[in-house]
Amino acid sequence: MGLFTRNTTTADLAIEIHAAARTVTLVKGNGPAVARDYVQTAGGVDLAKKFDKAGISLSKAGLDGIRAEGVMILDHSGSMHSGYQSGMVQTLVDRALAFALQIDVDGRIPVIPFDSKVWPTVEVDLNNFRDVVNRSIFRPQQMGATYLARALQVVLDMAKTTTAPIYLMIVTDDDPSDRDQVTQLLQELKRYPVFVKVLSLVKAPYWSKMDKLVVPSLIDNLDAKQVLNPASVTDLAFADIMVDEWKTWVHNANAAGILV
Repeated sequence: MGLFTRNTTTADLAIEIHAAARTVTLVKGNGPAVARDYVQTAGGVDLAKKFDKAGISLSKAGLDGIRAEGVMILDHSGSMHSGYQSGMVQTLVDRALAFALQIDVDGRIPVIPFDSKVWPTVEVDLNNFRDVVNRSIFRPQQMGATYLARALQVVLDMAKTTTAPIYLMIVTDDDPSDRDQVTQLLQELKRYPVFVKVLSLVKAPYWSKMDKLVVPSLIDNLDAKQVLNPASVTDLAFADIMVDEWKTWVHNANAAGILV
């Protein structure tokens, strides 16, 4: 019986999905996934500085050399309009790319915009990151509501075939409108090699709840952070936010058979 075919309690979920659904090999190489000289040549000095700060944070946590696939789910709902217009969203995408270049061997981030629908995924890399938000993501006349579940389903589908851990970033400024479906999908993702970092641009009660939620037999794979004023957060502080709790998840996922 599937998760969406009846009313499911948290206890039911713990019984149904306690086992690892997919196991992948955790790889730790030497240094960043993408060469620093190439990052500066192709991406410029500012992106290289963000890349350096990400490396510092990873090293402090003992995660330097770790390999994973960076993925972003990006809120495109109407309340995000000013963030897109001001360039804040582009800055967050730049920082996410700089972080991903430390860990992701293909040097690309699939960005999945969502509102009332899921928009086409945009692959962001060193070749196209400049102004990619305005050019390929921001649709100011077509911004809808905050329906997150279908974007999470895209990531769940990725997780079913991934050969590396997925580092999922969710950037949003609201609680999701489809909270029941989102909660079930987040619980299912706990069975997969997916670490979820929520960057909430407001004080969002739902994400605070999800951050504290403990489901018996399932490991905690979600860390929600409030980033109320991204412009005031330094590149190093942002990188520290991204790294926080990841090491714990890696350890627990290894013990649970999700990573080997």
